Amino acid sequence: MVPIRNDTETLRLYPFPQELIISRMAEVLQCHNHEIDQIIRYQLESTGKMMRPRLVFLTASLAQHDPAVVRDVAVAVELIHIASLVHDDIIDRAMLRRGRESLNHRFGNHASVLTGDYFFATAFHLINRHGRQDIMENITETIRIMCAGEIQQLSMTFNVNVTEEEYYQKTYGKTACLFSSACKVGALASQLPEEVVCALESYGLNLGYAYQIIDDVLDFVSDSSLLGKPAASDLLEGNLTLPVIYALQQEKYGPWIKTVLSKRRLTSRQVERMIKVLIESKAIEQSLKSAEQHIARARTSLQHVPPGPVRMELENIAVYMMSEY
Repeated sequence: MVPIRNDTETLRLYPFPQELIISRMAEVLQCHNHEIDQIIRYQLESTGKMMRPRLVFLTASLAQHDPAVVRDVAVAVELIHIASLVHDDIIDRAMLRRGRESLNHRFGNHASVLTGDYFFATAFHLINRHGRQDIMENITETIRIMCAGEIQQLSMTFNVNVTEEEYYQKTYGKTACLFSSACKVGALASQLPEEVVCALESYGLNLGYAYQIIDDVLDFVSDSSLLGKPAASDLLEGNLTLPVIYALQQEKYGPWIKTVLSKRRLTSRQVERMIKVLIESKAIEQSLKSAEQHIARARTSLQHVPPGPVRMELENIAVYMMSEY
């Protein structure tokens, strides 16, 4: 099994005020209701690497900007990400998130749905207060795409005929579009030239694709205790990710995989065998090569970004992402 590094110190990024973002989230989410504030406090105790708000800060740092606008946009992007995770866990009936009880398992589905909605609403309020219509339009369109991606995933459950193209369409909605949006809204906040905005948007898009592919691989080959969720959890829910799609295409392994998945319920022994098949078929290796290709495209996009410390740190993020495996 491959261990996952959970420390954020390995991200040697352009100075990112993580504590400021966390305290601002706590401030704007507080509603002076004991039960709701208790749920919010629990959620904010585990923040992860905060990659998306980092991207907002980095891209905004390429030019002069209003710190208050960038702070609140970064907070809004993170709230949207958290809200989407909360709703995903409810749909998936997940019991764990980052090694802790998921919100829905600890507080129930009803409270969790409302909490996710509250996070979304707070994100809109934060952006709206600064009167940046360009940023608001991008964020609202991104959320629309994210919802469509979630619906598409539900419609593809246990679909053994899913194509690589359909996988990327779904991944764009569930993951890549928010990475792309984080980079774009940061660039918009600094009113960067259109060419640079487009380059950063492309960088974020490819970074998001790579992020999701790597996450899909780790779902099969990482220690579940470090991953914070059961091994092959996506597969158990019927979500066929890139490694499975690649293995399905192979004459030697495809028929067996189709037979197993047709029953829509996998035993622990079948999961173990599936992981071995994905390794033996080189589907894992092929998926990582796809991730590397997206990382390379992301780094190529940075050629249109002014050289300097910020561009170097955007490079660092791309390199670090591949080192996660």
